Amino acid sequence: MASELIAFGDREVLLPPQYFGSVGYYAVMAAYGRVCIDSSMKADKRFKSAHRCRIVDTRDEILLIVPVSHPHGRHTWSETIVSTHGKWWNNHLTALESAYGRTPFFEFYIDRFKPLFYSSRYEDGKCDIARLDSECDAIVRDILMIDNDIRYDAAETCTDNVVDLRHADFGTIGCETEYYQIRADRLGFRSGLSVLDLIFNVGTEAPLILKRIIDGMS
Repeated sequence: MASELIAFGDREVLLPPQYFGSVGYYAVMAAYGRVCIDSSMKADKRFKSAHRCRIVDTRDEILLIVPVSHPHGRHTWSETIVSTHGKWWNNHLTALESAYGRTPFFEFYIDRFKPLFYSSRYEDGKCDIARLDSECDAIVRDILMIDNDIRYDAAETCTDNVVDLRHADFGTIGCETEYYQIRADRLGFRSGLSVLDLIFNVGTEAPLILKRIIDGMS
């Protein structure tokens, strides 16, 4: 399935780091033969998806926010340290359990993600946002069977004809492609959510949803 997702095998795409990025983000990632996630991207407080994502709980959409400590002056996401404020990792895990505990694949996958929410990972103040995003991303890509050429590197290492999507609105990509959501009968289908919503709701069929989105892109 992984190779079937690649629609632009001879192209490279430049993407921003994302904290459990949207379904559209991973569809774009899977569609290109080569992917560079810009680890040197300047941290911008307006660029919130690097440390927050959207899910749906029992009532409505909520944001999961990773608090950060911004150093003075211009800095990159790899220089932006994950804060321990509010012991956010407990809040995120509790929110995921509340939102997706009854979905078909929550119990099957949640143990893969639990190590990301251990307090010991953050209490030494050495985990930066780019590192956290890359570790979340590695687990997601393994589940989605995305195994094309993906690296975290500076934008300057890309080829001249790279497709630069660092500032794209990934929430709108594939928004017309619906999939099973456990509360869609009450809340309606919600698009543009974190890829976690896709994984917990449809599990092994998630790559098929990505393929439908990619087919609409190519």
